[in-house]
Amino acid sequence: MKILHISALPVWSMEGKGGMPSLRETLNGHVDGGHEIELVLPRYDPFSDDAKELTIPAGQPFQIHFAPCSWLPMFKKLRNKARGKKDSIPYVLRWLLNVFMLLALTVSLALTSRRVSKRSCKPHLVYAHNQYAALSGFLIGRMWRVPNVTRLYGTFLADLMKKPLVSLRYPTAAAGYLVPSSLLICANDGTRGDEVAQKFGVSKRRFRFWQNGVEPPSTPPDMTREQLVARFIDLRPENRWFLSCSRLSYWKRIDRMLYALEVCRQQEVDCQLIIAGDGPEKENLMGLAKKLGVESSVVWLGTVAHDDVWALMNTVDVFLLTNDVTNRCNPLYEAAWAGLPVVSVQDPSTADLLEHRRNALLSAPDDHEALGQHLVKLCEDDVLKEKLGVAQRELSQTFWSWRERMELEVQQLEKLVGEGPLTEQG
Repeated sequence: MKILHISALPVWSMEGKGGMPSLRETLNGHVDGGHEIELVLPRYDPFSDDAKELTIPAGQPFQIHFAPCSWLPMFKKLRNKARGKKDSIPYVLRWLLNVFMLLALTVSLALTSRRVSKRSCKPHLVYAHNQYAALSGFLIGRMWRVPNVTRLYGTFLADLMKKPLVSLRYPTAAAGYLVPSSLLICANDGTRGDEVAQKFGVSKRRFRFWQNGVEPPSTPPDMTREQLVARFIDLRPENRWFLSCSRLSYWKRIDRMLYALEVCRQQEVDCQLIIAGDGPEKENLMGLAKKLGVESSVVWLGTVAHDDVWALMNTVDVFLLTNDVTNRCNPLYEAAWAGLPVVSVQDPSTADLLEHRRNALLSAPDDHEALGQHLVKLCEDDVLKEKLGVAQRELSQTFWSWRERMELEVQQLEKLVGEGPLTEQG
């Protein structure tokens, strides 16, 4: 098949090194399935505050085309100005900005996708990534009379569905479910997208609710602590190491980790919190670390290549995960594969994955004292640490690999193309 991918999400948002592994693995899975891929992206990341053009790593096994989106830099300036010093945007203005971005991205992505598909050849399938690309995927699918697939990477609507006029109040979030598609694939990431789909009346026939796969290196990185210290000079080899891997957004709640680190400092535990990732909250978090007196125990690695993340996971002592909304995410699966004990917060989304004192130590979300004491306990009790790690490896055996996950998806897409452009809304 020839599959035209349209994504409002940047595949490599972190200076070309990282971004969204689930999106990247989807593209690679389609290529590995023997299909020809063309990818259309915005020239800029719509969801970041800066106006840098996207960096694409060399050697990709598919063609990449950019929608110019010349309006995006000015839009970002307007959005940043509207946010102001309070770092929040009034609801009505936020609604208008989101709707404008949805419509503007639809036009930009659709026009570029139309040009790309006319210049090469008609696609057999159109695959749109996230709600901001769903409408353009539908339009291009209808233009060529081929099936269109929408892929969603989580939602915040689950707890809002009982309120009136949800689709009107949150039109961009609802678009992923309401825009007609031949198949809607929603990530089982703890945000309960299946409940949202059911309440929007999405047909079970065209809905798939799948957990992401995990793809560790075929040869796990074999690096000593000394080698990691040579690579990341702020690391202290004599300390216990706690690892966090995420974009530094507010809902990731890295602040909880800093408060827990303060508890460790008060009990004179020699440890470091290693933060792999970058994002808009970095400056605020650095300020909090200084305020709490733990800045010397925090290592800000910034954007880190995936192989280096694996090397860290195979070397550090504890993996920390303290998100709001959901903690069911790729780094959690990878930590299990690496046999890395987890300290996290109690979260219904991970209730089937993390069990207190079996493979993790859990606290109430804002019980910083308990979170810190869990870290202290793992620094002092190597027997417990080893027990949790063994249980993590046992858990990892229940996960799909990305190869298994994508083989299932490719089979579904091939069947869909064979059946023709079935498109339903209900």
